[in-house]
Amino acid sequence: MGSGILIAALPRIASDVNIPDGLILWPAAVYALAAGCLLHVFGAIGDIVGPKSMWVVGSFLFVVFTVAVGLAATSMQIILFRTCLGIAMSMCLPTTVSLITNTFPRGQWRNTAFAMNGMAQPLGYALGLVLGGIFTDTIGWRWSYYIMAMINFCISVTSIWSLPTVTHPFKKEWTRQLREDVDWVGATILSASLGMLMYVLGMVTSDYRNLRKASNIALLSISLVLLAGFPCWMYWQAKHDRPALIPNRLWRQATFASACLGVFFCWASLNGIEYFTTLFFQQVQGLPALESSIRYFSQIIMGTSVNIVLVYLISRVRIVVLAVASACITLVSPAIMATVGVDASYWAGPCWALFLCPVNPWVLFSISNLLISDALPADEQSLAGGVFNQFAQFGNSVGLAITAVIAASVTEHSSELGEKTRLMDGFRAAFWAIFASTGAVIVISAVGFRKAGVIGQKGTVDEDMSTKTLEAEIWGHVGSEPRRSHGMEPQQSRSSPIDRVFRGIDTGQSGFSQSGQSTPAGVELKKEEYKDKGKEEQGKQ
Repeated sequence: MGSGILIAALPRIASDVNIPDGLILWPAAVYALAAGCLLHVFGAIGDIVGPKSMWVVGSFLFVVFTVAVGLAATSMQIILFRTCLGIAMSMCLPTTVSLITNTFPRGQWRNTAFAMNGMAQPLGYALGLVLGGIFTDTIGWRWSYYIMAMINFCISVTSIWSLPTVTHPFKKEWTRQLREDVDWVGATILSASLGMLMYVLGMVTSDYRNLRKASNIALLSISLVLLAGFPCWMYWQAKHDRPALIPNRLWRQATFASACLGVFFCWASLNGIEYFTTLFFQQVQGLPALESSIRYFSQIIMGTSVNIVLVYLISRVRIVVLAVASACITLVSPAIMATVGVDASYWAGPCWALFLCPVNPWVLFSISNLLISDALPADEQSLAGGVFNQFAQFGNSVGLAITAVIAASVTEHSSELGEKTRLMDGFRAAFWAIFASTGAVIVISAVGFRKAGVIGQKGTVDEDMSTKTLEAEIWGHVGSEPRRSHGMEPQQSRSSPIDRVFRGIDTGQSGFSQSGQSTPAGVELKKEEYKDKGKEEQGKQ
């Protein structure tokens, strides 16, 4: 909600706290920068200290810095406090997957919980756009942050008693685990590379000519080198049996990789549509913040309806159908805005563009979180959630930077005489870029989710059994080596959590089909034995 408020009220905020033109987008950019750089770090820490503790601390810090943003008197203060808000949010987002998974059993209730969680971020952003515009033109933009802080404070206090306490059978003290079982070098490499890259993207978003500066070229080069070296460090860690922050084998799982890549392009598209539609209302059509914000009600209505319907469909329709169909619907949105006229009526175009734009983001975010929760064990879900949300935040930054560069360049070289017409030429180019990004989501979903089944179905005896129990017995017969994780003593041998991602042992029931990965000798036979036993028990009943 805070980001939506910021976008709606940004011209007034910039005037009140004297934000220079070159830094006008930085309050929004630094939030994504801070959150994107630290999601994986707090995800790994949350798996050790407990997701509830991490979430509660992060939520209270979020309240404190939300009030601080409302009290900010200078441009540097508001940029600093927005950075701290991003850090606080990076403590909350990764642990959400683990908290929901440990609260709701697999099935309809978990599906509903993740659908509501998937709705929360984009709905909060849309509500922020509406409320930000209303408050800006009435009681002032600062009160929007104060009211948001009050609401979050009540939620934070309630969470102390309402959230479940998730415990894992660790054999070490948590301080020792943090020292020995977290890949701090890998975390530093990834955070530094993403930080520099997102800084350059923020500078480019402000003015695309900034990319020509030597300092930005140097930072971009260093960040790309570090990003390229990160998989090499992961390989080194895994080869020497040391903790790896994000093991390389995770990306060999097509469904997980597709979920992350899809949400990257999806969030880039959503952020771009909302940002440039706001500029269209305010800079091209000359509407005040209040009137432009009210026009986002169609997005809120559609987004809420999508998640209500998704609760019903998610356990009945294949993942690939949901992802591709929703992306095709959202594809219409940027096409409408790219062809709309300067003086077009709200009902003739923008209304329907905003109405359709949230369909794919809200569907894809929900089903991707469900895929992660069904595939990973409790002691690694916060890290996986951090990686997934990191792609979403990074998509926001990259999408905004690229579309801003395209819009600014086209506007500058436009041959039109009127200022509004030149601006609209740039906006149209940005909307067509968003159209291409949404098209990429269709391709990624169709290819990456083609083997995925239906989420959350339960049926026969063997499918109701715990996946961990089944795999432990399977691998026990195969004779694999025992595993240590997060300070745990060697237990009954079982497959690595990451290797289990989307393998689909409960094929068609837990939501995943066979991904074509090889399995040790005897595994398929053992699975057939379980199926036969299940049929015999059903016959007796």
